[in-house]
Amino acid sequence: MSLDTFIATRQPEWSELEAAINQARRGRLRSTSATQLERFGMLLRHASSDLAIARRDYPDAQVTEYLNSLCSRANPLLYRGSPMRISAVPEFFATGLPRAFRAAWPYILASCALLLLGFIGGWLAVVLRPDLRDSLVPHSLFDELARGGHPTVPDAPFAAAFIIQNNIRVALICFGFGVLWGIVPALVMLSNGWMLGTIAAAVHEGGYDVRFWALIVPHGVIELSIIVIAGGTGLMLGDAVLRPGLQRRGDALGAAARSAVALAVGAAMLLVIAGTMEAYVSPSGLPDAAKLAVGGTAAVLLYSWLLLAGRRRTVAPEHEPRSWTALSGLPGEVPT
Repeated sequence: MSLDTFIATRQPEWSELEAAINQARRGRLRSTSATQLERFGMLLRHASSDLAIARRDYPDAQVTEYLNSLCSRANPLLYRGSPMRISAVPEFFATGLPRAFRAAWPYILASCALLLLGFIGGWLAVVLRPDLRDSLVPHSLFDELARGGHPTVPDAPFAAAFIIQNNIRVALICFGFGVLWGIVPALVMLSNGWMLGTIAAAVHEGGYDVRFWALIVPHGVIELSIIVIAGGTGLMLGDAVLRPGLQRRGDALGAAARSAVALAVGAAMLLVIAGTMEAYVSPSGLPDAAKLAVGGTAAVLLYSWLLLAGRRRTVAPEHEPRSWTALSGLPGEVPT
């Protein structure tokens, strides 16, 4: 069959499916009759079959790209996932969030690289301009560190609430403004790295590295990790806008948002732990070694969970649980 014949033969059904998609996007799919819904499903199955033929026989033709976009827009309208239930929250944190983290690793790695780049830039700025040290770190902090003192938090519960709110705001800014080509989350990562790098370099010049990192590490391991994850979700959205691939830009953005929103909201909730530790543990009178041990333990627990939770051993088909597919979590995770 020639390409022109293929298009002419199948075009009426494609146009009908296009009209059904437009109607569903205006919120009218729920009001349609059972017969019309059956027709929608049949049109989608036929379009999927046509897409398979087009990929086989006309892989470089525009009709193949068109059919791919048509099916990708119709499929989520008909095959919606089950609604989120409160009972599913523990399972989401046990397996779903770690799987989403691993599926988004290229964007999270890019976010981490931006943070490190900002850190190096801030450190070099202090090395090249030693006079910046006095403007970055007050002498009172050096005096307190020299005496072996610990910064105090006068009202720890209030401080914890403020810190948690601020951290969640930063995380949501990274996610919400990611649609602006990923520029805002990239700038947030660079600026956070710059601030940390300049202060760390200034403290290093004063010779108080251990005491300084003892103040940062207990809460910073979790806090910075979550901020990096939030930056990664913003970069994910920006990439969908810049590189939609064969999908329409809006469809690509919607697919990326569905993957990113659970990761962003779930990660932001973990900032409650970081904010609590920043208010109670970091400024406490614990020895520096104990604080560093707390931070190291937090790092081991956090990344053991993110990197290992939700991985499954391959199960023979005859022994595979019937609910395996339903419990498989977010897309992008391959059983090992």
